[in-house]
Amino acid sequence: MVSPLDLTDVAPVARPAPAARGRRWGLLLVVGWLIQAGLRAWLSRAQVVPLATPDESAYLIAARVLTGGVPANFSYSTLYPAGYPLLITPVFWFTHDPAAVYRAVLLGINAPISALVMPLGYVAGRRLGLERPWAFGVAMVAALVPAALFYSQYAMTDAIYPVLVLAWLLATHGWLTARSARAQYLAAAGSALLAGYSYAVHSRGAVMVAGYVLVGALVAWRRLVPRVTVAVAAVALCLPLGAGHLLNRHLSSVMYSSGPRTLAGEALIRLRSVHGVVFVLEMAAGQLWRFVLDGWGVTGLGLAAAVFVIFRRSARDEVRIMAGLAAGVTLVTAVTSPAALPPTQPQAWASGRYLDGMVVAFFLVGSAVLLKASPRRLRLYAACAVPPALVAAVVVTVYAGQSVPTSGFGAAFVFAEPAVLTQDWTSASVLLATVVAFGLLAAAVGVVLFASGIAGPWASRSRAFVLAGLGVVSLVASLQMTSHISQATTPAQERNITALVTGTGLRPGQRLAVATGLSWETWMPQAYEVWWTPLEFFSAGSQSPPADATVVEVAWPSGQPAAASWPQAPAGWRIVLEDRTDGWVAWRR
Repeated sequence: MVSPLDLTDVAPVARPAPAARGRRWGLLLVVGWLIQAGLRAWLSRAQVVPLATPDESAYLIAARVLTGGVPANFSYSTLYPAGYPLLITPVFWFTHDPAAVYRAVLLGINAPISALVMPLGYVAGRRLGLERPWAFGVAMVAALVPAALFYSQYAMTDAIYPVLVLAWLLATHGWLTARSARAQYLAAAGSALLAGYSYAVHSRGAVMVAGYVLVGALVAWRRLVPRVTVAVAAVALCLPLGAGHLLNRHLSSVMYSSGPRTLAGEALIRLRSVHGVVFVLEMAAGQLWRFVLDGWGVTGLGLAAAVFVIFRRSARDEVRIMAGLAAGVTLVTAVTSPAALPPTQPQAWASGRYLDGMVVAFFLVGSAVLLKASPRRLRLYAACAVPPALVAAVVVTVYAGQSVPTSGFGAAFVFAEPAVLTQDWTSASVLLATVVAFGLLAAAVGVVLFASGIAGPWASRSRAFVLAGLGVVSLVASLQMTSHISQATTPAQERNITALVTGTGLRPGQRLAVATGLSWETWMPQAYEVWWTPLEFFSAGSQSPPADATVVEVAWPSGQPAAASWPQAPAGWRIVLEDRTDGWVAWRR
């Protein structure tokens, strides 16, 4: 993390707290973590089926496969790494009921792990020079930012990624600053394990691994840490990387029989031409635009402070290294993540998901700047944060238009924060979202600067007011996102996934055959719902249904009667269920 000496000109409190006080704060951290976990569980209370297709279905099926369960055929789609499925596999030891598994993942795994942002944020706040009460307040507010809170409602890597990123940054900082040999070895091994596991969870972890390797080479070359600890870190890094590689090979052989789509291949295709490079840079601007917006402008303040630390010669080596590592991971991820997106995800170029961990980390840094920086530096950082974000907003406007779609699950899921900032869940204005985000930042900076000229308790109260205001904005945003995206979609999505099984009477021991031509948005969630057997695929126009099929699902041609969905249906098959909204018809033998 970035040193408070370089951000705020105020040294951290050097005296250790008495043991009794330390125990009280430890108890308070546990209470804070429980509150955050309870909030996440409460927001997820209405969800019983996967909503984000295909990601959630793929991760859940991969976890089922790792416990010896039946697979599904995801050939030619993105390989979903084994790190997150490995984390949720224990649920399948106790039940295979799809709804029970899903709720257990959200309530029993996502909620408590995602809530760890709070105690980790407290540790980060202390290292940034904040006193205990301020560190606690900043941590509670950071845990409410949608990047840290909203995605815990989905069985996706984004539920745990901010925790991994923050824990990795703290462990790496601990490696560089530990005072005892034992602590240094533990931090070296821990930071390496976290970096490797992050890559096993999501491909953007490759940026973290690359940055970590560069840091390891630098500190070994300059002898900033004992070289033996570098060797320990190298060995520890290989363990999750090797295990992840083996597990991914297993999943690939079982779930991707015809091969997966490679993200590196997508990126290389785009980078082979000048037009492709320009396209990637435009998408990177979209990522950075969201990075600033999703942290209400405070993240931009934190990033500006880190960049200044990198080039400040008076800063300590470990401070400059951590600032460079955090800023570098942010910028490289912004470039590489959208470059590797498949062409079937045109909106994800400006998704806030890929930088969610860095949004949380720099929100903590930006909050420390607001609370502790001198007025001169606060003005400087704010002045430097605004122009790049405005340029990014202009690029987004030129590339995507003056507004982004926010209607429907897919669009709202991708552009949720702009929808909140503009209060428009149909089409959010890029300019208005940018102006509102900078308005929030200007209000926070203005109150802090005003408070800096006030003596007495009102100065502290003004800063507390700023922190509370940011917490309210984040909480309201997360509640609105849940209402408009998750809970608004649950009933329809539940019918789409569970109606086939319940409506056709399909039960364990019976098989479902899917006709080619049925959209993957329909059959992928059903591959998770039908947990006892793999789906079978056949061409309804030229093939007979599989001999062991009990139910056949075919696409419903637009404007045609349901009977026209399968003109070649053999004798003995009859229509038992229709879904005109999602366009499918179920036939039963």
